[in-house]
Amino acid sequence: MNPWLNQILPDIEVVFDVGANDGYFTYGCAKAIKRYHKLGHIIAFEPGLGEQTALSIPATWSDYAGISFEFIPLFVGSISTESTITLDKAYEERPSLYGKPLLIKVDVEGSEVDVLKGGTGLIQKPHHWVVEVHGDHLLDPVLDFFNKAKRAVDIRLLQPHWLLGSESRTIKTSWVTTRPDKANV
Repeated sequence: MNPWLNQILPDIEVVFDVGANDGYFTYGCAKAIKRYHKLGHIIAFEPGLGEQTALSIPATWSDYAGISFEFIPLFVGSISTESTITLDKAYEERPSLYGKPLLIKVDVEGSEVDVLKGGTGLIQKPHHWVVEVHGDHLLDPVLDFFNKAKRAVDIRLLQPHWLLGSESRTIKTSWVTTRPDKANV
C-alpha cells in the first residue's frame, strides 16, 4: 500500500476518510499533504465520535497548521438520513472542493457496498480511492462499482510486515485502489 500512497499523495489536496476510527489515516494524510502543499482539507467520517473524542484532538496541534479538518459524526451509506450521509452529498455540500485532487479512503468493516452506492457520482470523477474490503464475498461487488465507472483498479492483498511478519485476521482483507492516471487529475 505504501508505494501506491507515495505515488498519489504528492497530488492530493483533500481527503475523505470514511471510517476514520482513531485517526491514523486522517493524520498520516494530513502530514503528507502539509509536506507537499502546506495547505489541505481532511474530512473524517466517524459515527462513533461521541465515544472516539480523541480523534479530533490532534487537529488543534501546531503540527497540522494549514490543514483544515472536519469531523462528521455520521455513518456513510447509500442514502442520506438523520444518522447517515452519502459521499456524493458530502461532496456536493462542499463546492469549494470541486476541482481539487481528492483521495477517498473507505474502511467500514463490511459496509463497503453501501458506501459505494452513495458515491457513484464521485466514482465517475478522476479521484483516487482506496477501499478496504472485508471478505472475499465483497470483492466482486466492490469491483463492479469501479468497472461500471470504467475505472482501472488494482487489488492489493495483505502483505507481511517487514519486521513483524504476517498479521492474523478473522476475515480475509484486501484493498482496492484506483490506478493513478496523471492525465485525469
